Amino acid sequence: MNTTKHSGINIEHLASDFWATRPRRPRQGRMVAGVAAGIGRRYGIDPVIVRVALVVTTVWGGAGILFYLLGWLTLADENDEASAIESLAGRGRSSVSHGFTILLCVLCVPAFGALWSGEFGFFSGVLSVAALIGALVLLHRNRAGLGVAGAPTSTSGGSMTAPSYAPGAPVSAEWDPLGASPLLWELHDPNEPETTQVATTDQADATVATRPRRRNSAVGGVTMGIAVLTAAALIFTKAYNPWLTWPHILGIVAGVLAGGLVVGAFVRGGRGLIVPTVLVGVAAVALTNSPNGGGSGFGDLRATPTTTLDATYARSFGEVRLDLTSFKFDKEKPARTSVSVDAGDARVILPANVNVDVTCTADVGTVRCLTQRGDWRDVSLHVTENVPNAVGTVHLDVHAGAGDVEVDRG
Repeated sequence: MNTTKHSGINIEHLASDFWATRPRRPRQGRMVAGVAAGIGRRYGIDPVIVRVALVVTTVWGGAGILFYLLGWLTLADENDEASAIESLAGRGRSSVSHGFTILLCVLCVPAFGALWSGEFGFFSGVLSVAALIGALVLLHRNRAGLGVAGAPTSTSGGSMTAPSYAPGAPVSAEWDPLGASPLLWELHDPNEPETTQVATTDQADATVATRPRRRNSAVGGVTMGIAVLTAAALIFTKAYNPWLTWPHILGIVAGVLAGGLVVGAFVRGGRGLIVPTVLVGVAAVALTNSPNGGGSGFGDLRATPTTTLDATYARSFGEVRLDLTSFKFDKEKPARTSVSVDAGDARVILPANVNVDVTCTADVGTVRCLTQRGDWRDVSLHVTENVPNAVGTVHLDVHAGAGDVEVDRG
C-alpha cells in the first residue's frame, strides 16, 4: 500500500472553494461593472491594484479585457440571485438582461483572439493569461479568509436564507449544522475598537475606545529605492552595453515597481507605487513602438547643411528642423535623407528650384506635405514635384510619432 503524502496546491479543492465563495460585484465603488471592486473586497486588497493589473495585462498580452468580460459574466451582482451566465441558463435571476449577456459572450470571441494575434506576439498572450491566473490562485490561497466571501444567495433548490431572531425571542439551533445558535457565537469584529481602562482624577475607572495605529508598510519606500538604484546602474552600464536601450531600461524598472505592487498587495502597502508603475510602463511601451526607440536624444535639432547630408536627422523627444535652402545639389546625383522624431515636430524647408520626392507620415498629428494635407491618425502622404530648370533632386522621408510634420519650400 502506498502511503506517500503529497504536498502542494490541491487544484480541484482550490477551484471548488473559489467558485463556492467567488466574489460578488458591489454596487458601491465600481468603475464599470464592479469586477475589480468585487475581487478587491473579496480578498481584502485595494481594487486599484486589481485595475492596474487588468490594464497592464490588456496592453501587454491582451488578457485583461478577456478576464474582465468573463468576470462580468460569471460574478453575480451583490443583489442578484445568480450571475449573468447562470441566469441565461435558467439557474436564477440576474439584473443583467439576457440580450446584454449574449453581447458579452460575443465580445469574448475577439478578446480571446487578441491573445494570439496582438502586436506583442503569441507568448505575451500566454504569459498575461498565466500571470492573471497565478495571481488569482495566490490571492485565494493566501487571503481567502481576509475579505468578504461572496456566498451564493440561491441554490438549485431555491432561495437560501438564515432565520432572523427578534430581541428576547427564544433561539433555535436547528438550522445550524454546528448546533450553536448564531446569537451565542462570540466572534471578534475586526472593525471594533480596542478598549482601555483608565483612571480619572477621582480614581474612578473609565473606558476609552482607541483604535490600534496602523503600521506603515516599508514596501513602497524600499521598492522605490531599489528602482532608483536599478535605473542608475542601468544608465551607467548603457554606455558599455549596446543592448541596453531606453525601452529596456524602463521595462526593467517597471518590472521592479510591479514586483513591489505584488508584494504590497499581500502586506497592505505600496499604494504610492501605482502611479509611477503605470507611467514607467506606458513610457516603456511607447518607446518600444517608436521608430528611434528613445535612443536619438532629447531637445531640438536644427540643421542647415551646405555640402553633405546625413543619412538621418532624428530625435526621440523634441523638434527637428532641416533647412536645405543653402545646400549645393548635384544634378547627376540625387540627394537622400530622412527626418524622424518620436514625440515632437518635424519640419523640412526646401529650395524652390529642386525636384522633390517626399513621403510624410505621422502616427498622431497633422501633416502638411507640400501640396497635400492630412490630420489625426496614421497619416501617410507621398508627393512628387518636378520644377523647370531644377538644380537637383532630393528624396525625403519625414516621420513624426506623435506630433506635426511640415514640408514646404522656402
